[in-house]
Amino acid sequence: MQITVKTLFEKGYNKTQIGKMLGIDRKTVRKILKNPDKDIQIVKKPHPSTLDKHREFIEWGISKELSAQRIFQDLQREGFDGSYSTVRDYVKKLKENTQRVFMVNPVLPGEEAQVDFGDIGKLSILGKKRRAWIFVMTLSFSRYMFAKIVFDQTVKTFIQCHVEGFRYFCGIPETVKIDNLKAGIIEANFYEPLVQRTYAAFASHYGFWPQPCRVSTPTDKPKVERNIDYVKDNCLKGRDFKDADEATEFLKYWLKSIANARVHGTTKKIPAEVFEAEEKPKLKVLPSKDFVFSDSAKASIHTNCHFSYKANYYSAPFQLVGLEVDVIEVNKLLKVYYDQKEVAIHPITEEKGKHVTNKDHYPDHKNLTCEDILAQQREEMALIGESALEFFDRFRSKDNLRRYDYRTISGILSLRKKYDPAIINAACQRALYYDCLKYITVKKVCEKDLTKLPIYKDETYINEESHDLARDLSEYNFLCELGEMQ
Repeated sequence: MQITVKTLFEKGYNKTQIGKMLGIDRKTVRKILKNPDKDIQIVKKPHPSTLDKHREFIEWGISKELSAQRIFQDLQREGFDGSYSTVRDYVKKLKENTQRVFMVNPVLPGEEAQVDFGDIGKLSILGKKRRAWIFVMTLSFSRYMFAKIVFDQTVKTFIQCHVEGFRYFCGIPETVKIDNLKAGIIEANFYEPLVQRTYAAFASHYGFWPQPCRVSTPTDKPKVERNIDYVKDNCLKGRDFKDADEATEFLKYWLKSIANARVHGTTKKIPAEVFEAEEKPKLKVLPSKDFVFSDSAKASIHTNCHFSYKANYYSAPFQLVGLEVDVIEVNKLLKVYYDQKEVAIHPITEEKGKHVTNKDHYPDHKNLTCEDILAQQREEMALIGESALEFFDRFRSKDNLRRYDYRTISGILSLRKKYDPAIINAACQRALYYDCLKYITVKKVCEKDLTKLPIYKDETYINEESHDLARDLSEYNFLCELGEMQ
């Protein structure tokens, strides 16, 4: 910079002109010219632009090779009201400063694989053109790779390609670098929690660490990026196939005979040889059971703490009543997620119309068994009095006690809202004496204040002995009709 300032000044440019040309302050130019042999810290003058706040979006557009006109149109839809020339000049300036420095990150055998989709245009399938993509998985150490032609980019296809890739390698690497998939998965954005959790469950099942790359940063996974171009140009470009099977078979041949058998341009080694000798032994063993990804859906939690899924009903925590949850089938288990957290898990039942319930999903007061309720009631009856406790124990000993007969005791306990415990205890005593163990009996005794009437034990109004004064009951009836007695 100092030499440039001196050269421009010697060519006749003044300090102001030099400052504008080099983007530095005029005072800095003067200091350089005044002390030509002294090192001076040069600070460029900041030139803020109305597009600085859109810089990240514009850089993304440049990385996708979008024209300045296209970027300008996209900015207009976002509310930008500047001119096209402003955008054009800004894009030009950024393109002139796109030189970036990257580090080489060496990896160990079995440490990392990189995966991505690549658009390969349209393949001729049974005489019809059908859009297709190429899925590529590359082992970073050996550069040994797997590729597969697919006709969609769904989450299920993405996961199935991983499974086939692991089988092709006969093992699993420690880490799998994946594209951010914002544009990669058509039916579901990778940023959606449902997709993240499904892929995370798959990664957990196979025991690898998924590492999403940064948006619009192909240098995060350069090996697979280059291999996608290699497959497209060397294997598929300019070739015609009568159907998908023929294209698939040729791709398998190409992988074995050409791609993995060539001397790699960077490593100067044959990927297949390095893979067999050094990397394959370091890969993790494949799991005994495959990952099963079949379906997913959204569901609402009803007031009974259950949601409907495929003609059955599964429980969820009562706190989620009225809310919507995500439901995923994984390995014949039904996982329930809310706010990106797993809140329930159930085995999937094949029968229809069944309720699959986890009692812990109910609130505590709804989650008591009949025995729990009766045990609590006994404690409360004991607090009322001895007769009330005896009433409960004799009531519980009944042979024909039904499942919901605890409601009888609940009714007696509810009398505490109107009557003193002593009155309720006396009413229970009277009901015990007449062996009438019913809620309505205790209630009427309390209502009519019958607790004050004496109870004559071991006495009876019936004289069973025969003697001279004994009369027939019809005579008493006759006397009542005459009005002599009541």
